[in-house]
Formats: sequence, structure tokens, C-alpha cells
Amino acid sequence: MHDAQLRMLSTYNVVFASVRGCAQRSALLLILFLLAHVAIGKADAVSALERARSLDMPAATATVNAEFEHADFWETNGHTIREAWLELDQANLALADIVDPSLLESIEAARDNPTLANEENVLSSFIETGPPGKGLAYTSRLLTSEGIRALRSELDKATSSGIPLRRPNAMNRYGCIIDKDVDGAVSLSSLTSFVEDLIDGIARPVGRALFNHTVGTEDDKEHFAHTIRYNAEGDMELKEHRDASVVTLNINLNLPEESYDGSSLYLLDEEDIGSDGTGTRHFLEFEPGALLIHRGSVRHAVLPISSGSRQNLIIWLFGEDGQVRVAPYNEKDRLTVEQRWGKEMENNDHDDDKWKPEL
Repeated sequence: MHDAQLRMLSTYNVVFASVRGCAQRSALLLILFLLAHVAIGKADAVSALERARSLDMPAATATVNAEFEHADFWETNGHTIREAWLELDQANLALADIVDPSLLESIEAARDNPTLANEENVLSSFIETGPPGKGLAYTSRLLTSEGIRALRSELDKATSSGIPLRRPNAMNRYGCIIDKDVDGAVSLSSLTSFVEDLIDGIARPVGRALFNHTVGTEDDKEHFAHTIRYNAEGDMELKEHRDASVVTLNINLNLPEESYDGSSLYLLDEEDIGSDGTGTRHFLEFEPGALLIHRGSVRHAVLPISSGSRQNLIIWLFGEDGQVRVAPYNEKDRLTVEQRWGKEMENNDHDDDKWKPEL
């Protein structure tokens, strides 16, 4: 006999004894109470991971109402999904084990001693790309091969977990959101902590240094991190668009041995009008482990992939409540080098009620 059946039999025996010594109405109320108690006990015996895996997840390809599609499902099951992630084993993804050591060393020197010379040493690792001479986009080597493998291992753990994954947006249906607060996001602490460390330690100070004329301390307080997967079975391309960010980080998570054809990324120079009446496309070389950091306002796109697979980690930085600054600051209002790198200016605010793009 199962434990639940034994508990039920015991419940009936208690109720039967109660009926003898009390009014029938009181006995019936006791029956309802005890049966409810047994039902709750059975529900508690099922782990959050099991409950999450049994959910009937909405189709990622749904398009009705755009990002509001099935919002009620994610809100209703958000707590269960967050609890499920806690039941998985999680690695430690420290920046020192993931990021290119020479870049990390120069960044740490600038943070410890924020001078123009140390900042320039960091920026020397970033090469301008996209529209030339306009300071809109830069690339650098960010991840080591071992770092890529460690990140991919945690992401593979998430995508193969059986836990429902909420799509980042209607243009990117087969990636996942990385955030401990968003309903339906991957909230593995290994990944959320890595993203937050990457933002606090690298993305904010470097973004402020590269785009000092448009980024202040209130303009990059919040973030939205998600992955993209391009392949023939899922998302094949990304239409031309701007990001809802003041600064965007795009990190190539492909391993060195993983090749693909097509999927070329370009940034658009809207001021350099070609013979067809549109802007000029500037295509980028995007090696495994490379970082592309650019102004969110720059129009960009990814052409269709023809073979293989490509994976990227995307991080948007923006202001409180989703505000995206476009207008430049006056010279006197721009951040000093101490403010760009100084520890007193770090923003570690990860409140539960922070704004996220509408999903």
C-alpha cells in the first residue's frame, strides 16, 4: 500500500472515531480539513523541477500580440520555474576563469587606479569597426576558449533541463533570457552571477569610456541579457533593427572548431547613402570569443545562415524604467575618468522590481 493511501486510511479512521463523539456537521468539516491536508502533502512531495518539466510550454513561434503572447503562463508559473533552477547543480563562472587574461589585467588596473593612462591601456584592446571614424562600435577578444566551453556547458545544461524557457523576443525565438527576476528566464546562479559580474566589472566602465558623450551613471543602470541561436531549424536571420539600449554587448559563443556558413553581421551607416538610396552596410569579422560593443541606436542585422549553427550572448544596458538616452551630454556634464572607473560609482542594484523590456 502506498504512503498516500496509508495516510488516507488513517484519516478515515480518525474521522470515524470523531463522528461517534461529535455532531455530524463537525465531523464533515474535519473530513474536508484532513483530506485537504493529505492533498497538500502529496503536492509537496513533487519537486519544483518535476512540476516545471510537466508544464505545457507555449510555442516559441507564437506571434499573436507579439511579446505579450502567453504572458499569463509565465506569470502564473514563474515561481515554480525559479524554484526548479535551484535544484540543478551549478558551476562557478568567475571572470578570471572566463575572460582573456591580458584584457582583464588592464581592466583591473584601471579600476584600481582610474587614470587616463590606464583607461587608454584598456581601450587599446578595442578596435573600431562598423562605420569608420564615427565611434559607434568596437571589437575585442573577450573570452578564452576554456571560458567559452564553460559558458556553453552551463547554457547546454539550461537548454536540456526540460524546464520551460521563455523566448527573448519575437525576433529571437529560440534563445533564452538570463535573469533571476524575469518570469520564465534562466535563473541558474552560475549564469546570472556571471552576467552581473561581467556588467559591473567590464561592460559599464568600458561602455562609459568608449561612449562617454552619451552614457552617464543613470543611463546604464539596468540590463537585459539573452542568448541567440541561429540555425536552419530555428532562427535563421535577424532583420535590420535598433536595440532598446544605450550600449549593446554581443559576444560570440561559438567554439573555435564550430564552423558555419552565412549569418554575416553588418552595421549600417545611415549617413553614407548608396546608389540604392539606403545606408552603407559594414560587415564584421566575428571570431569565437570576440566581443562587439556598440551604441544601441546603430541599425544592424544578421543575414540568413546557410549551414551550421551560431550562438551569441547579448546584453543590453539602459536606464531606469527602460529609458534609452540618445542626446549627447555637454562637455562639462560628461563623466570624469574617476567616475567612469571609480568604485564609488559602481551600480550593484539588482532589485526585484527593476524594469525589463516588455515580454
